[in-house]
Amino acid sequence: MPDANYFHMPLFRPGIVVQWGSKRETVSHILVRRSSMLVHMVGVDVSVASENLTLALTLFSLLRVA
Repeated sequence: MPDANYFHMPLFRPGIVVQWGSKRETVSHILVRRSSMLVHMVGVDVSVASENLTLALTLFSLLRVA
């Protein structure tokens, strides 16, 4: 049973490196529209759906920290 105090999810933000197919790209900016998230990368003319990118998961805590 996983620990209920933490969860893992990808965190897209400018400057982070993602895997897109066989290439590694740097995120320029993120666009959120209704139910989709598009990621724009430095030097790439097309936006890519976040589901098509691979990124190491970030650990988030659900506990309050004083």
